[in-house]
Amino acid sequence: MNEGGGLSRRQALTALGVGVGALVAEQALAAGGIPPGVSAQGSASPAKPGASAVPGGYAPDGTAGRLAALPLNHVELLDSPFKDNQARNTSYLLFLDPERMLRSFRLNYGQPSAAQPIGGWERPASQIRGHTTGHLMSGLALTYANTGNDAARTRGRYLVSQLAALQARAADAGFHPGYLSAFPEVYFDWLEQGKPVWSPYYMIHKYLAGLIDQYQLAGDDQALDVAMKLADWVQWRTSRLTYAHMQMVLGTEFGGMPEALANLYTITGAERYLATAQRFYHAQVLDPLADGEDVLPGLQANVTTPKIVACVRMWEETGSAKYHDIAQNFWDIVTGHHVYVIGGVGNFEHFQQPDVVAAELSNFTCENCASYNMLKLTRLLHFHQPQRVDMIDYYERTLFNQMLGEQDPTSPHGFNCYYTGLSAGAFKREPLNYFPGGNPDIYATDWDTFTCDTASGLETQAKFADTIYTRDADGIYVNLYIPSEVRSHGLVLRQATGFPDEPVTSLSVVSGAATLTLRVRVPNWVAGSPVIQLNGAVLAETVIPSAAPGAQAGGWIALRRRWQTGDVLEVTLPMQLVFEPTPDYPAVQAALYGPVVLSGVYPASPGDLTPVLDAASVQRTTAQPMAFEAGQAARGKPIRLIPVSRAAHEYYTVYWQTE
Repeated sequence: MNEGGGLSRRQALTALGVGVGALVAEQALAAGGIPPGVSAQGSASPAKPGASAVPGGYAPDGTAGRLAALPLNHVELLDSPFKDNQARNTSYLLFLDPERMLRSFRLNYGQPSAAQPIGGWERPASQIRGHTTGHLMSGLALTYANTGNDAARTRGRYLVSQLAALQARAADAGFHPGYLSAFPEVYFDWLEQGKPVWSPYYMIHKYLAGLIDQYQLAGDDQALDVAMKLADWVQWRTSRLTYAHMQMVLGTEFGGMPEALANLYTITGAERYLATAQRFYHAQVLDPLADGEDVLPGLQANVTTPKIVACVRMWEETGSAKYHDIAQNFWDIVTGHHVYVIGGVGNFEHFQQPDVVAAELSNFTCENCASYNMLKLTRLLHFHQPQRVDMIDYYERTLFNQMLGEQDPTSPHGFNCYYTGLSAGAFKREPLNYFPGGNPDIYATDWDTFTCDTASGLETQAKFADTIYTRDADGIYVNLYIPSEVRSHGLVLRQATGFPDEPVTSLSVVSGAATLTLRVRVPNWVAGSPVIQLNGAVLAETVIPSAAPGAQAGGWIALRRRWQTGDVLEVTLPMQLVFEPTPDYPAVQAALYGPVVLSGVYPASPGDLTPVLDAASVQRTTAQPMAFEAGQAARGKPIRLIPVSRAAHEYYTVYWQTE
């Protein structure tokens, strides 16, 4: 990670900012439309002291993350399913031919390309062609930052150099200066005229995010230059619109545009980017959330969630409490009333009515892109409230049950599915609503089935190391039980665990010595007092309660001492089988062992009806790998239950009628 690069470049570029007055002038808009951060009199709210002046850090981690997040090159995944997924993903990142990924860009700028076209949402006639290349730049940068893979860095630099060359031809192609995309600028004319167009600003966000990652994680200075020119084009394009006109534009998906612009402000200090970001405040959706209203039913989950991720960054950079309230209220509403048992959201990509789960089961639940963004949001909020266990509990459930299981373990290129279905007899496969003739035995293909979930998966499977640990001045937090090594506070700490098949994690000091507090999460699902051993001696329970409102069992094992090479802390977290009822039909329930959601697996479709399960008959049959067995009414033989993340190329059921 190029932690120092962003700061030095920012110091050099601060003069390019147009001053605090820009935040006023750019928002002197009609009809009293005043985004957070600007008062009704037109004066800008002051940024939080020092919010954008802390040295170093990765801008997408936000201001709190500069101190709390571990750089990706300080955490190494050890042998586990997470590392296996990462390896398959890296193979695919390096397999994707840059010329084929750049074909639509070249043609858009009047340049020849002998490369074969690619398919799915990237087909030549698609209005969102090119978005995967943005995610590809991010995936390559994340992979380089975490693993040091030089091939990933080289591939990313080539993509950036070619995009820079095309951007330089914008005027020759008939575009305004700075424009960069795989589709013509006329799409934005259509958008501003209220004509149907898919989501052009969503595409711009993906390019900006990928370029920022290439700059900050892979050290490519040219990527920042390209990103700034593209952001300047966004500033020009949006500055011409009235508030009402811009609100009309925002009715079409725009992804995390304000997040990327806020990140550019953090990196460069140029306030024009923060002013531009404020124009993307979508009042119709965000104002009710600021007041705690649940307006989510019917909204597209992956259209909405990036707006909330952006609100965290805008809160951090403007100091506006309204942005904070939007983000926290959204997280509370979603995790409290709109999630399925695996942590995912949405049926057919849209939020359902609050507390409706059993009546909204299909093979089109839990789009993986939506969970990708929910985890980004949870991570940013967690940095501000690191001692809250409930946030990491949610992160863990979604990561272990959905995101780890979105990848096909039998594919050398780690193809990702679009949905994690939760109907009776669900099946991970190509999304039938986009590929109705798709092969039921595959999740995706190398070239013909690109979607937003193919693209976001390139990042998800590259950054498993980013939230296992966090830090503060006092010490290290162990958030997740994933085999790994971390370097922090002068120590190299190794975590060895068979979790979730085993309830034990062992933390050993591989090298170094330091006085610090080591905190290990005690999740709310724990079935009894944790057993804590330090260098073989059992310790009395030392658990600090969680800071979360209404927490039950959760907290932190906190040990402050001088840690040195050879020290071993072993923590056993008792797990038990529980059944979680759906809020709308309590007799319909899901089985969990600790945080692991269990699924019954079948060699053939069991039909569409929710099957009956004898809850009292469920017994564990094997420890490694985890497996259970249970009796079913009206069926001649027991059903085998395994973690839903491990269900692949077989029918599975998560929700049951219990008796």
